[in-house]
Amino acid sequence: MIEKLSFGEPFLETHYLENENAFTIPGCCLLMNLDTEKSVLAENEFSVPPLSAAKLCDAQIDVPGKALLVFGSDTVDLNDLLTLDCLRSAWKSNWELTHLDKHRGVPYYKSPRVTVGGVTMNFCLVADPDCPSGIHREHGKPVKELHMQVVGEGAVDLLRSEHPSTVFASLPLSAGTVHIPEWNAEGIYPWHRYRSVTRSIFLGIEI
Repeated sequence: MIEKLSFGEPFLETHYLENENAFTIPGCCLLMNLDTEKSVLAENEFSVPPLSAAKLCDAQIDVPGKALLVFGSDTVDLNDLLTLDCLRSAWKSNWELTHLDKHRGVPYYKSPRVTVGGVTMNFCLVADPDCPSGIHREHGKPVKELHMQVVGEGAVDLLRSEHPSTVFASLPLSAGTVHIPEWNAEGIYPWHRYRSVTRSIFLGIEI
């Protein structure tokens, strides 16, 4: 099954694949393996493990589980102010979505959300470098949360408490990478936050 999704348009083209064999990727894209158990196989040689990502070009892949392909990340220049303004106009800010005081003036913008194959996703633009999200531990409902870097560089920080001075680990992210899962065997998270290093776009994933 192959389904084209529209939540990143017109900036990023996305395709959801499920139980698809011998699919040839047209050009280059970022592949996110959304499955929690099954690996994606590229060119019958390279394995993309569950909840991992890779950049692939003109590769034939076998997807026994679930995967997302993201095209166009190489063409999005966040240092171009026209591109940046177009993204900010098309996607809603956290303040527009929540009207919470803590989101007022914070340069985070979100694409529409999509749910497919039991996975909910959206893109998030961080319009300024070195800009952390809110520190959090709960997600409102039981989910497994991951962040795949799409454009620019970022990090996920792990903290001992809600205070920003208590960072004890940082998981660096560059385009085409996803951090290791933060939750333990019981599904419990440490305090954590996403932080942009440069202007960036990441894919937020909730399983």
